[in-house]
Amino acid sequence: MLIFLLLFSVGFSECFLISSQKLNYSNSPNFALYPSHRLTVSQKMEKIHKINCDLPIRKYSADSPEVRMMENTIKQKQRSYLDALKAKELGIKVRKRHKGGRMDKLMLERTASCHVKYLFLSPIKLTKILRQIKKMPVLLALGDLAQRGSNKYAVAIFKAIKSALFNAKRLYENSEEPLKFRFRELSATPGGVVKKPFFRAKGRCDVIRKPKAHLKVVLSC
Repeated sequence: MLIFLLLFSVGFSECFLISSQKLNYSNSPNFALYPSHRLTVSQKMEKIHKINCDLPIRKYSADSPEVRMMENTIKQKQRSYLDALKAKELGIKVRKRHKGGRMDKLMLERTASCHVKYLFLSPIKLTKILRQIKKMPVLLALGDLAQRGSNKYAVAIFKAIKSALFNAKRLYENSEEPLKFRFRELSATPGGVVKKPFFRAKGRCDVIRKPKAHLKVVLSC
């Protein structure tokens, strides 16, 4: 019985000490384990900011979306105007400035291109042939395409490359440097589909989708 009373008194004293420590911590304004009120994130940041800091507290406020849109539009116009003046001064083409301020890459090498739009061909099959010839020299690629016979995909690519060659000859015929052709870009992109009805019996109808493609050939010379 005496041992039980001793253990009970020790446990009660420990509980009393822990509760008194909790009360002391909660009454302290600076270090509170169980604070009486919760601070928001902004209030915490302001308290942290006040400790040994000479900078002003940042206020998270901004203009309305309409005002910012107008300011960005005016800034974009000024940049485009300065770009045009700089390009005219250097004697190069104007580079397009995109929405985020990024500009197109400056192309200092001589290029000639040919764009063919809305071909009634599959862009997947065009890309398959373009992959086979893109590493070849231009004249060797023309010979390879000529050996494919009456393949309509090979004929379309052959004509586009030939047109790009004539464009290069027309653009740089007066230049002193000789023309050295190589492929810079060969691409075929989807150009939509043409839907053709195929009528069947008992009032049924199927839709045949014929793909179209855009072909782009860029030569560096």
